[in-house]
Amino acid sequence: MSYGLYDHHRRYRRRVWARVGKAALWLILLGGVAGFSYLVGVEQLKSREGSMQEELAAMIAAKDKAERRAQQLQQIAQTQEVRANELEIRLQREVPGGELAKLTELMARKLAEGVNPERMAFVIEQTSNPRSCVRPETKRFVLPTPIYKGANTQVAFADGTIIVTGEGVPARNEGGNPEAWYDPTKPVKIRFTDAAGKVQETEGVLPLTHKLITADKEVRLTVGAGARSFVEVTGEICRFP
Repeated sequence: MSYGLYDHHRRYRRRVWARVGKAALWLILLGGVAGFSYLVGVEQLKSREGSMQEELAAMIAAKDKAERRAQQLQQIAQTQEVRANELEIRLQREVPGGELAKLTELMARKLAEGVNPERMAFVIEQTSNPRSCVRPETKRFVLPTPIYKGANTQVAFADGTIIVTGEGVPARNEGGNPEAWYDPTKPVKIRFTDAAGKVQETEGVLPLTHKLITADKEVRLTVGAGARSFVEVTGEICRFP
């Protein structure tokens, strides 16, 4: 009887310990699963944090880039505004308005119609308000050449305050030899000397025109070819201003 009772108690303890072992095994298994889940969660959090930091850095870089671009656009806008103001000022200064615009349009139309621009310039040059002038006077002199530098090679206007002289290219005879008189088909040099000794010179094929201001007078001189060796100078003297 005592043997059977002992065996019963031993089997009972075995079952108890088996249950305890199973419970402990389950606890260990659950602890492992929980630990693994915790580690996985930590790694996910770390990965998520790293991704968020990268995203934040990218957003900050994009913000800085946008601010720099905005500053560049602002500078470009300011530069364009300054250029626009300069162009507006230049346009107002250079594009004619009022009566000048009408005259510009008229000249453009006349040029398109084939009017000679030199003739138009001459007409404009001769156009002025009424002036107080004396009767034009014409004088002539022998135009010097490298071969002839004799007498009667200058004339005076405005009470002797303006001296006109010059130099021409010698004409050539049929044999090609130079003559003493100038060739009116070649350019000449005409010099104008005022009372102060100041010399002005104009050059070209005759006729030539020149204007001088001396004291209270405006002197307009036209130099044209005359008889052989001579040039004729017409002087118009007007009050100035």
